[in-house]
Amino acid sequence: MTEVNGWTVEHISEAVEGVRQQPEAGVLTWRSRVAWDGAFGLDVRTLDIEQLGQRMPRHFTMRGDHPPELLGQNTGPTAVETLLAALGACMTGTFAAQATVRGVALSRLEVDVQAEMDLNGFFGLKPVSPAVSDVKLVYRVESDASPETLSDILDATKALSPVFNTVTRPVAVEAAFANAAPKVQ
Repeated sequence: MTEVNGWTVEHISEAVEGVRQQPEAGVLTWRSRVAWDGAFGLDVRTLDIEQLGQRMPRHFTMRGDHPPELLGQNTGPTAVETLLAALGACMTGTFAAQATVRGVALSRLEVDVQAEMDLNGFFGLKPVSPAVSDVKLVYRVESDASPETLSDILDATKALSPVFNTVTRPVAVEAAFANAAPKVQ
């Protein structure tokens, strides 16, 4: 067995071949639940990932909040920080995977993520988007690979990262009440 960057290369090949032979195995359903507990405080629980009718239990809880300067209690990262962390994590993991399938060993891989946001949009004070903007990812990579190879890996990472593609392309999102509309007192 060949190990590169913490993965067994043959296991990656087997996973890819399994989806190639049974494409429906590539369709996953991810679930989580968010429970609010006041102000910006909340807990996010991962529930499970479903593949071919089988559930992979996931039991992680992440706290979310804002700093006091942004009307929170500072008990966890903001949703924007969590979004940027998810983007950075996915882009880092996808880069490592793409390097691995090319046989490129990495001795160091770090990604800095930064974005801007205008609170005027969130507070409804100006007709500007409340979304983050000007997102930048800066890679710090140590490898014996050539700059051209690393650039090719980055291009593949941008093409194949699920989170990168989610935040850079339109995605249908539905928001609805579980039962009926809430009762108005």
